[in-house]
Amino acid sequence: MIEFLLITVQVIALYLLADLMGGVFHWAEDTLGDSDDFFWGKVFVQPNEVHHNKPAEMIRIPWYINNIPILTVTGAVLGTAWVMDAISWQLVVFAAFGGANQQVHRFAHGNRLRLPGFIKWFQKIGLIQNARHHWIHHTAPHTTNYCVLTPWMNPVLNATGFWRVLERIFVPVFGAPRRPDLKSRSWYRG
Repeated sequence: MIEFLLITVQVIALYLLADLMGGVFHWAEDTLGDSDDFFWGKVFVQPNEVHHNKPAEMIRIPWYINNIPILTVTGAVLGTAWVMDAISWQLVVFAAFGGANQQVHRFAHGNRLRLPGFIKWFQKIGLIQNARHHWIHHTAPHTTNYCVLTPWMNPVLNATGFWRVLERIFVPVFGAPRRPDLKSRSWYRG
């Protein structure tokens, strides 16, 4: 029984960690760099800007195109761990949850009537994020609710000022030319 409880706690922690890591990446897409940057801008910033200007656009493109970047990263992490003989069930579970981030995000933008019944149920019970929770991110000034997997992490991260701490640490190093709300900060680098 104790072993079952320990595994359950680990799975929940991995789920929350995957949501946090997805949120940090989403924050970075929204905040750092410019759409003209060689790799970051072309692969992440440009599609993200399209998404913020036309949120439903992600539903119009094939799911595999929308999910390729995150699935490539999770596949690379698992492949590297396998080659280094460092694979574990925890890493596989974390990669599965992490790989689901973009698809759950997509579900939050989808037409509720077209979603599979079990997805609607997962949204209803709060296992995955629903459209109402996610839409807060798409409301000006677009500086909260970066986590897209669950509705659990955003209230905590927003209330603790987590995103503002990331801005204070990373914006002076990498700049944030797309974030006019930061330009008045003494530490801002555009």
